[in-house]
Amino acid sequence: MQLLSFEWNSHQIQLNGSSWSGEEILLVDGQEVSRLRNFGTSNEHRFVLEGHGELILRFNMSLTRGEVRYVLMSGDTLLAEGEQTIALAASPLAAGNAPEVAPVASAGNGHSVNKGQWWLWLGAGLKLLKTAKVFKGALAVASVSVYSVMFTFEFAIALIAILVFHEYGHLRAMKKFGIPTKGMYLIPFVGGLAVGDKPNTRWQDVYISMMGPVYGLIMTLVFYVAWLITDSHFAGLVASTSALINAFNLLPMYPLDGGRVIKSLVFSGRRKIALVFLLTLSALFFVLSWKLGFALIGFFIILGVIDIVAEWRVSMNEDITPLNLYGILFCLGWYLLTLAAFLGIIVLIANSGLPGSEIALKVLNS
Repeated sequence: MQLLSFEWNSHQIQLNGSSWSGEEILLVDGQEVSRLRNFGTSNEHRFVLEGHGELILRFNMSLTRGEVRYVLMSGDTLLAEGEQTIALAASPLAAGNAPEVAPVASAGNGHSVNKGQWWLWLGAGLKLLKTAKVFKGALAVASVSVYSVMFTFEFAIALIAILVFHEYGHLRAMKKFGIPTKGMYLIPFVGGLAVGDKPNTRWQDVYISMMGPVYGLIMTLVFYVAWLITDSHFAGLVASTSALINAFNLLPMYPLDGGRVIKSLVFSGRRKIALVFLLTLSALFFVLSWKLGFALIGFFIILGVIDIVAEWRVSMNEDITPLNLYGILFCLGWYLLTLAAFLGIIVLIANSGLPGSEIALKVLNS
């Protein structure tokens, strides 16, 4: 796909890109002078042109408007600038291929004469939307559309895969205990949601809550290893984003996965000593998160403690089988190690200098 093309100083400059591979190729007079991989909407290419030294081509795309702005620089000197429409591939319904549509008879008021057909279509549409599969599909399509506008199509698909894999872990855990499930829903701007009946024991609640992040950790590690082996910018960003999303889900605030885990651990104690232990542990981790620069985690630790204290009396009366002491210690270790793994991956990728990966660290520092 041609991203831009212009003439400067008797030279024809053209930039081509692939939305699938992320590869960009810069041509000057038909000769390749630069090749980069980029999944973002902006980039810069440096190349040497005989008689002019090193030149820099910078561009920024607006996918919503279908436009690209560019500047050609020599050091700090502006050589050329402009704005063009992105030359997208022709649609199957382009001129000459569009199917013929029969005209609709209309009355003088501009409305269709056969109004009954509209009511039939509306009724059929409402019945169709009542089915769970169509509703889930519509939400999935909406999620892809929203994230495609916010990022790129490829990154939107990767983001959906992260959410689906995470929620699939919850569903698999529910089915393991024979708990009826109603599937998963992808909600734009919110994430994903696995729907099922209430667990019968604290262990089931912890296991179901933790298996989402565990599946997320598997996916994160796969992309992290792929990044280490191939040095793929895309794989590194997916690993960093996956780690951030799953780490956020482990924050100790209900109804996040971490909040459910902490509640199950504390309310399994059945005594005030469990609450005292939580407050002490929370204080220690608040100080640790603050010293590490993870202000967001410290903030949610405070909210989590407030939430636990507020529901202490109510949750103590729930008729649900608690964890024993071994179960509490095991689940606490499982929770902390999983959270530490995600934070470690975020820091490692960010410290590598991978463009874009610093965003995850900035979110945690915010």
